[in-house]
This record gives sequence, structure tokens and C-alpha cells, in this order.
Amino acid sequence: MYLKTTSPQFLSFGRVTDLPSRFDSQRHQLEDKSLQFLNKYNCPVRIEVLEGIGILVLDTGNGKLEQFVIHRAPIVDAGTPYVVIPLTQSVLLEVSFQTKNEVVREIIEVPGNRKYEPIKSSFEVTDIYSYYYNVKGKDYSFNGESHFYWELTYVDTGAVVMTVDGTQYTLEAQEMMIFFPGQFHKQQIEGNNSSSYLTVMFDMNVDWHSISHLKNRVVECTHELYDLMNKFIRQTTIFEADNNTYTRDLVVITFKEIILNMIRIDENKEEKDMVINPIQSQFENELLNEINNYIQKNIYEPISVEDICNHFAISRSTLQSLFKKHVNEPPKKYINELKMGQAQRLILEGNHSITEVALKLGFSSIHYFSRKFKTRFGLAPSEYLQSVYKISDDKIKGQDL
Repeated sequence: MYLKTTSPQFLSFGRVTDLPSRFDSQRHQLEDKSLQFLNKYNCPVRIEVLEGIGILVLDTGNGKLEQFVIHRAPIVDAGTPYVVIPLTQSVLLEVSFQTKNEVVREIIEVPGNRKYEPIKSSFEVTDIYSYYYNVKGKDYSFNGESHFYWELTYVDTGAVVMTVDGTQYTLEAQEMMIFFPGQFHKQQIEGNNSSSYLTVMFDMNVDWHSISHLKNRVVECTHELYDLMNKFIRQTTIFEADNNTYTRDLVVITFKEIILNMIRIDENKEEKDMVINPIQSQFENELLNEINNYIQKNIYEPISVEDICNHFAISRSTLQSLFKKHVNEPPKKYINELKMGQAQRLILEGNHSITEVALKLGFSSIHYFSRKFKTRFGLAPSEYLQSVYKISDDKIKGQDL
């Protein structure tokens, strides 16, 4: 993020003013975004941007360059090498040399090749053709296909065996895979297992070489990716209920963020693996494991954040910080995610009614449970049950909550 010339850091190189110049001014139209040389003058130089946005690049004196977006009218100290680069397509400057004496200019070459551009996206998700949340039971198989667009599969629960260009890959819960245009892929559920997964068909204008590391690769979700997948499912649910321009934008933007995080998956892993304090990290991991075991053990109880704090004798802020650092979500949301996962498993087992599942997991209101379930999975519990077992409407009548 660029600093402004009104930032305190700029005071090392000059000052800013709102007063007009007492000296003659010249106007310059700049379009060159490359950094090839700096100007050094024997007097202070007042610079004012009349049109566009410009960045002021200055030499600190030790070979390092500092950058400031021009805000108000900066006056660069005499002897300070600088140049103005347009961030917009062009920039119109008014420049005045703050002296009545002869102006002496020295040109200083800058090694290397640098070009300044505004912050803009390097690729776009141009179309989302379709998305659907699949719930498949035992012995399901799909004979396969290939097509001209991209496809992403994210496994929510269970496991799906994908065959891509003749090679088998097993996607387990919270894992995903991208199929490139033209790749033949098929899928199946092995044995008596069941699985739920999200499929998205889409197009994007991206340099294929920049994402070649994702081809034929099973990607394990980071906490951030997991949150984004859940957010995408929620956004599509909202979109289906309220189909307007802005809900479409939210769906596309969220999905684009998913793709970006997948592209940067190796960088994120390196950041995740950095440990500043091994002893503290070990203590936090052990505490988090104990908290997770406590939640799992009491999953059928109405667990609150206060219950956890009291049980482990820690403050609410400590618990929040621990979850933010290691889980990247609040503890209340984490508990709810575990309960929804357990609810999904209980419904898949088919041994309990939806009301029994809600009460078993400590929800006092069946309607509240239903809303939470639909927010998480995009389907009401009864719709989910029907999609798994293809049972009749009569059998689930009264459970469609």
C-alpha cells in the first residue's frame, strides 16, 4: 500500500503546501510508467497534480527508493533525486522551481527495469455456468465427460474417487480439485459409503502456465479455503432466493477468491509452516486439541463459549485469539460447524428423524436448526434427506423445515 505525500514519512524529503507557487510554473503531461532515471535539482521543486494520479519516487540516499502518492502539493527538497510516474493512464503536472537563480538539473540513471501500474486484477472469473450440491449414496458412478470450460469439485463429507485422464485420485472431506478444459474426468463412490460434494462449472481468463501446479492435484483446504467454500454455498443460496445483479457479483467474487487461494496454496503453506515461538505454538496446539476433544465429547449438549472458558479456566479474549490464530474463525462458529457436520452424518445414517437429530444435538428449536442447516448446506434437512434416499414426500411430510 502506497503512502501519501501528506504522510509523516515524507517529511524526510520535503513538505506539502496548499498555497500557490510564488514562482513561474510549467505544465507537463506524463504517460511513461517505466522508471529509468531520477531528476536531481539544485533547488526545491513544487509539484501539483492537476489531472490523474501520480506517484512520487524518491531516492533515500542509500540506493533505496521510497514511493508516495501525490496528495496536495509536495515540495521536494533541493538535492533529493525524484521522478513522477503516472498511475492512471496519464497525469498532468504543474511544476515550479522554488528559486530565482539558475536551475541546474542532474539526471541519475536507475538500474533495472521497473514499471508502475495501478492495483488491478490479473485474471477474471468470466462466467459461472452452473453449480450444484450433490449428495450421492453407495455404488454411485458417473461415466465421465470432458468439456471446453473449467470445473471444480469440492468434497464436503465422505470421499469421491475421481479418474482424470486415466489416473485415479481420492478426494476426501475438505479436499478439492480443478479439471482443466479438455480433461476427461469421471467419478464414483466406493462400497456402501456416501458423500456430499459441490461441483462448479465456470470459465476464467487466466494464464494457464500460472496455475499449472494445480493440474491433476488434490488440494487440501486451508482454514481460509474452508471458510470461503462455506461462504460460496451461502451466497448461492441467497442468490437463488434473491436473483439480482449484486447477489450475482457476490457469488462470482467469492468464487474468484477461492481460485486465488488455490493458486497461492503453496505460498500459504509456507506462511502456515512458519513458527515464531515453537514452545508457545506447542502449548497453543495442545490446548486447542483439548478444547476440540471437549467439544466433540459434548457435541450433543448446548455448548457455549462460556462453558469452554469456565472448563479450561481461560478468558473469553484468550479463547477468541486462540481460534482466530489457529482456526481462523470464532469458537461459536466452529462449534456450530461441528454440530452441522454431525447433523449431516446422523441424517445420512437414516436412523433418526430430523426432529430427533435437532434435539439430539442440543437445539431447542427445530426451526433454528433447520435455518442453520440450510445456511450451511444449501438444502433444508428434509430436502437433504430426500436427495440422499430418494424417499417419498409422504414419508418426510411434516419434517420439511
